[in-house]
Amino acid sequence: MAKKTHYLNNPNLPAVGSMFEYTPEMVKEMQKCANDVLYFAENYFYIINLDEGKQKIKLHKYQKKAIKLMKENRFSILLFARQSGKSTISTILCLWQAIFNENQNILIVANKESTAKQIFKRIRIAYEALPNWLKSPTETYGKESLELENGSQIGISTTTGTAARGSSCNLLMIDEADWIDPGMLNEFWASVYPIISSSKKSKIVMCSTPRDTSGLFYKIYAGAVKDENNWAHMKVTWDQVPGRDEKWKKETMSSMSDPTAFDREFACSFNESGESSIDIDLFERMKMHCTKPEILVDGDHYSIWEVPQADHLYVAGVDISEGINQDASCIQILDITDLREIKQVACYHSNTITPIEFTPKLHEILLNWGKPLALIERNNCGAGVVDNLRKDYNYENIVSYGASIIIRDKVRLGIISHINVKYQAIINERYWINTVKSVIIKDVRTLNELKTFNRNANGSWSA
Repeated sequence: MAKKTHYLNNPNLPAVGSMFEYTPEMVKEMQKCANDVLYFAENYFYIINLDEGKQKIKLHKYQKKAIKLMKENRFSILLFARQSGKSTISTILCLWQAIFNENQNILIVANKESTAKQIFKRIRIAYEALPNWLKSPTETYGKESLELENGSQIGISTTTGTAARGSSCNLLMIDEADWIDPGMLNEFWASVYPIISSSKKSKIVMCSTPRDTSGLFYKIYAGAVKDENNWAHMKVTWDQVPGRDEKWKKETMSSMSDPTAFDREFACSFNESGESSIDIDLFERMKMHCTKPEILVDGDHYSIWEVPQADHLYVAGVDISEGINQDASCIQILDITDLREIKQVACYHSNTITPIEFTPKLHEILLNWGKPLALIERNNCGAGVVDNLRKDYNYENIVSYGASIIIRDKVRLGIISHINVKYQAIINERYWINTVKSVIIKDVRTLNELKTFNRNANGSWSA
C-alpha cells in the first residue's frame, strides 16, 4: 500500500484514496470474484462459527443454488427452514454486489431492528475479513450503514411505512418477511415496490420461514409456485440441511413446546389463517357422538349424559362470566378413567347466573362428581368464585397454574389465563382431539364452540 491510511485507524478498513500495488495474481483473483459470486463466497467470505470461531464459509448445495437464483432473477422469494443459513446467503449477495458494482444502493429490511442489525454485523465481519486489495475503500462505516469509494452503499431498516419511501434501490433484501406485521408490510410494500419495479435492473429478494396464509409473503410465494407472477422461488426444508436426519427430527420435536410447530419452522408448512381448533373432517365424525342428555337439571342449564360412578376418575373445567346475558358460566365434566376414550359426561351452561350464585352451584356439582380436580379460570370475576369456593366451602382440589400464580409467597388459586397459557392449552386440546382422537364430545353446543375457536393471523386463538 503506497498510501497507508485507514478509516477510523482500523487496519481492515482502507480509507478513500488508498493505493495498492497489484500483482498479476491479485488482478486475476479480482476478476474471478467480480465474475462469479460463488467463487467470491467460497474463497473470501468469512463467518463466525459458534463452535470453531472465524472461518471461511462452506456453502451447501442448496445455498449455492439460492445465491445463483437471487443473482440471476430480478424478483426472488425463498421459503427456508429455520437455521438453514438464509440470512448468510443474503449477506453474501449484498456484499458482493456492493464491492464489485459501482453506485449500488442496497437496503436490508427485517421484522425487528435487532435482526436487521445482526444481519449487517455479519456483513461488517465479512467485509473486514477481506484482503484490503480486494475491497473498495471505505467512505463511511457505521453500525447501520456503510458506503464505499465506488459509490455503493448498504443500509438497514425495519419495515415502517416510511422506510426507504421515495428512494431508489438496486437491491432490496427483506428478511423474515412472513413475520412482519401484515399491515406494516403492506404499507411498506406500497411505498417501495413501485419505485424498485420501475427500474429494469433493480432486484427484490424476500426470504422467510413460514407463518400463515394471511400475509403478502404467502400470496407472492403461492403465486410464484403456480407460475402466476414473475417471481423466482425456492423452498428448503429441514432434511436438505446436511447433518439432519430422523434422529435429529425426533430430538428437535421433543424439545419443542408445540409439536405442530416443527411442520412450520422446519418443514415449511404455512399455518392456515382461520384454522379451527378441531380438524374439519374430524368435526363431522365427532358430531355423530353428540346426543341428547339422559338427564336435564335446572331447566336446560345442566345436562348429564352419564351418572357418576365411584370407580371412575373425573375432572372439571370451569369458566366464569358476569351473568349479564353475554358470555356464559360453564362447567365441563370429563371422564378420564381411560385416556384412550376421554368422555364428556356432563355440562352446566348459563349466561344469566351471577358469580355469587354460581359458587354454590359449582360446589354442588363438584360434590356430585366425587370432588374432582377443578381447573377454574381466575381472571376477572373468576377470582371471587375460586377464593370463596376454597374459603367458604373448604374445597381443596383446585388446580393452580400461571406465571403470576405466586404473589409475595401467597398462592393465588385457580388458572391465571394469558396468551401463553391459552396457547399451551390449545396445543394440548388439539393433541388429544386431533392427533390422538381420544375425546368424545356429547354436547353439540360444546362441539360447535370448539369449531368456531379459530387461529388468528398473528398465531393467537379466539372465538
